[in-house]
Amino acid sequence: MLSVLPGLLSVLGITIVAGAIAYIGDRVGHQVGRKRMTLFGLRPKYTSTIVAIATGMLIALSVTLIALFASNQVRQAFFRMGQINAQLNTLQAQALSQQQELDTTRNANFVVAKGVLVAPGVVIDMTMPEDQQVRAFSQFFDDTVRTVNLTAQRVGLQPDKNRASDARVHAQLLDVLHAVRDHYVVPGEGSAPILFLPLAPQNLFRGERITFSLVPWPDKKLYSNGEEVAAIDVEGGHPVATPDYTLLASRATDALAKRGLPYPFFASPPSGFDPARFQAAMAQLARLRGRFRLVARSEGDLYPHSGQFVLAVSLEPRG
Repeated sequence: MLSVLPGLLSVLGITIVAGAIAYIGDRVGHQVGRKRMTLFGLRPKYTSTIVAIATGMLIALSVTLIALFASNQVRQAFFRMGQINAQLNTLQAQALSQQQELDTTRNANFVVAKGVLVAPGVVIDMTMPEDQQVRAFSQFFDDTVRTVNLTAQRVGLQPDKNRASDARVHAQLLDVLHAVRDHYVVPGEGSAPILFLPLAPQNLFRGERITFSLVPWPDKKLYSNGEEVAAIDVEGGHPVATPDYTLLASRATDALAKRGLPYPFFASPPSGFDPARFQAAMAQLARLRGRFRLVARSEGDLYPHSGQFVLAVSLEPRG
């Protein structure tokens, strides 16, 4: 409300000034008519008309002058509108050109997406002696560097020149192992091995140096063979509709993520429903009548190191 107050006051002031000028003009015109006064030797009625026109012109001039005095935007609009329009058109053209150039450059040079798995992972038993952990982790790091550098050469990225034998890198690897052990290993209790996955920490564009982060996941069993992962209620007499498929897939993804399946594996093409089992469930549902559950179950024991997941879909009576 306060932001519009100056504008309202300006309109009110202009209205009052215009009214006062109109009143003065009316009174002058009235006096000219009553006293039959003349101007430049003209007849009184023409003189009255000139007074009325002059009053209108004075009102317009007064309103314009007040607006020019009160508002910098009005002055810009009156005296620099052509220049402003030209500048606006130029800026819009530059913005459009830069956006198109950015889109073209990024589309042409974008090579690795953030969070993508850039090399195979490794499972390390965090309960074995530390020197064995360090040797295994260092070997894994050097293997990963060789793998990502092959990718860098293929897509136009600069290679990673780090080696596990470098003092700085060795210290960083030790920090990672210590942090994981402190976070996941409980002294005196058994603990799951740790799966380390090398992931791209950011979007990478052609010409940049390839990088990766080693992200840990506890490698515990997520689902046993045949264990239910997700389910939805369906009606018999017709095939599974697209919304049903989408809902079942969404529930399965949420359940797997909550159990601890690494997110890079959700984008892997082999992951998902067993096509043959899903088609069989669809055909069966179309032939039957009644209420059923469409259930997705794990095919085999599922661990984070399994990589991809395959879910068997079956039709079961609704209890």
